[in-house]
Amino acid sequence: MSAVFNTLAPVLVLGMIGYVATRLGFFRSTHRDGLSKYVFDFAVPMLLFSTVVQLNPPKVSTINLFASYYVPLALVFMVGLFIGWLILKRSATESIIIGLGASFSNTVLLGIPLIPRALGEDALFPLLLLISVHGITIFTAVTVAIEIARRRDKGLFNLPKQVLLGLISNPLIVSLVAGFLWKLTNIGLHPVVVDMFHLVSTSVVPAALFVLGSSLASYSISGSIGPAVLITILKNTVHPGAVFFLGSWLGLSTLWLSVATMLAAMPTGMNMYLFASRYQVSPSTATTSIFISTISSIVTISIVIVILENG
Repeated sequence: MSAVFNTLAPVLVLGMIGYVATRLGFFRSTHRDGLSKYVFDFAVPMLLFSTVVQLNPPKVSTINLFASYYVPLALVFMVGLFIGWLILKRSATESIIIGLGASFSNTVLLGIPLIPRALGEDALFPLLLLISVHGITIFTAVTVAIEIARRRDKGLFNLPKQVLLGLISNPLIVSLVAGFLWKLTNIGLHPVVVDMFHLVSTSVVPAALFVLGSSLASYSISGSIGPAVLITILKNTVHPGAVFFLGSWLGLSTLWLSVATMLAAMPTGMNMYLFASRYQVSPSTATTSIFISTISSIVTISIVIVILENG
């Protein structure tokens, strides 16, 4: 249990500093926007690019890894969608947003800082493999589904263009693709460039956690709590549980199973709010879901780490 505390305590303290600083007015929304832009548009993309270029991946099949993570993700997404639509009687678009919140992990602000810290640097390869298609697949699927739901009678001629523009404007996706393409050239990186990337990478974890804490200070519990609780249960417990059992059945190695399970255990990602705001579909549900999911993940992630350590 002390290992769990030692892993999570610095993460929680950094996030709490960001939260308190924002609540007290020392760190305002304009400050957070600037730091967030640095994290999302510069620091994390540079970290992903340099890590991919310098990785020496083991020559093993990755099919079971992707299946273990993305099959449960798709199922949890559909469960959230149908519960929102059939039981909660929400619109098709809002039901899609609920499905997104139930299945989309906070990979950047929590997954990347926490998972290598808990599992070691060897966790980076399977983690980056999963993240490399995380945004592409989910962003595309959700955008297509929402546009179809909203434009049933208006035509979908602009849909491919909209999806493509969304993908190529995402710095995380661009950096991963660029990293894989650069690695194919076998050119490598100059030592000066490597040192520069290393300097940037050391800033990712504290900056990301500070932004996460500050963001939580801006969110609040509002509107209907029912959908947010449902999303939290699906995201924090059902998703990692399904990944763990499927990964175990498929025979994933201990490390890869741990990475996939921990990534699934990350709370609801900020993209739920971005989609809700973009389409003006119940942003209060999104902020409440992110807040409850993130706070409760302190407990659920601790439980996941204990299970993985004793599994």
